[in-house]
Order: sequence, then C-alpha cells, then structure tokens
Amino acid sequence: MRWAKFLLNIPNNWMTGLIRDHDIHIKVFNCMPYEREGGRGLVRINSNENIDSLFDLIRNSPEVLRTCFSRVSDRTIVGEVVVDKCVACMALKQSDCFMVSSRSAQGGCLEWTVAAENNDAIHDLIDRLKKNRCDVHLTQISNFSGGSGLTQRQDEILQFAYNNGYYEYPRRIHLRDLSVIFEISPSTMSEILRAGQRRIFSEYFINPPKL
Repeated sequence: MRWAKFLLNIPNNWMTGLIRDHDIHIKVFNCMPYEREGGRGLVRINSNENIDSLFDLIRNSPEVLRTCFSRVSDRTIVGEVVVDKCVACMALKQSDCFMVSSRSAQGGCLEWTVAAENNDAIHDLIDRLKKNRCDVHLTQISNFSGGSGLTQRQDEILQFAYNNGYYEYPRRIHLRDLSVIFEISPSTMSEILRAGQRRIFSEYFINPPKL
C-alpha cells in the first residue's frame, strides 16, 4: 500500500471559514458520501471560543443540511454534520483511495491522509480534486509498512488518544470521553488501548531502535 498526505482547501465548505477565522481544531472521522453530491462525517471540534457561537455558525452554513452534536467538555464537541454538496467527497467516492484521517491545518486548509494501492490512484484523486476546484498541495507520499502489527481500529484509537493527551499527566482527555467519541463502552475502549499498547511494546522490545 501507498499512503499520502496533502493540504486541501475545499470551496464552499463550512470548515474552511471556521479554520481560517477562528481558534479551532477540527478532526473528521468516517467521512463518507451522502446521496448524489453531499457528504457526511463524524467530527470532533476543539476551541477556546464560545461553543454555542460555533454551533450557530455551523448550522447556518448554506450547505449544511443537519447537525447533531454532544458536548464532551466546555472546549470540545463531537457530532455529525451532513452537507448537501461536497466536491471533495465526490472526488474521493470516484477514486480508488481510502480516507485515513482529515484534520484542520493553517490557512483554512484540511490535512488529508489517504491510502491507496499505488501512486497512480493517489495522483488520480488529486486530479479529481483539482477538477472540482479544490486547491491541493501534496506534502508526503510513501510506503505503509504496517510494522507495528496494530489493527486499523487500534491504530486509529491509539493515535487519537495520544494526539489528544490521554497519555499526558494530567490527562487532557479521559477514557469515558474516548468511549463517547468512538461509540463503544468504556470497558471495550480500555481493552482496545491495552491490546494496542501490548502490540507496540512487543514490537519495540523484539526490534528495538538502533541507537
């Protein structure tokens, strides 16, 4: 497999203005097409600004059909956003690439990570995005080794937990928060984290890095 990262600016997208004009971080999970031209995704939003004001900005965006959010904390909300038209979702649907992650970056951009069988599929997706008037800047393309032995689910959850402060002291996010975000019970979340950590430790001690 090949994987790639690129910066993406999507025209007429509710996230673009928020990222550009506000102190906000957005992470998109499970991005998928909706009906013929739309898209839907589970999003996690962190901000030091007033959450209620951000709610209103999202709901009042012209392309947003519906939203459903829950508060994780005073600074964090998680929920679903459905839009009637998403040119990036359409390009992804027509390509042979798979979305790995999507998160906000500077300048109103999103950073996409995608996986595909070969480079041609990745460049085909980029061409489709450009034809749909998206600004795209490829930043990285390389092999995916899968050497950690993690399942895709373990990798997704452990990366999310690490990036959002689960392993910091004091923790910035807690087990129950993770279980709400990924819609699984706290006991299942705990087992996924333990199993993933065991695999990482096993890989490390079997093949320790050369110093």
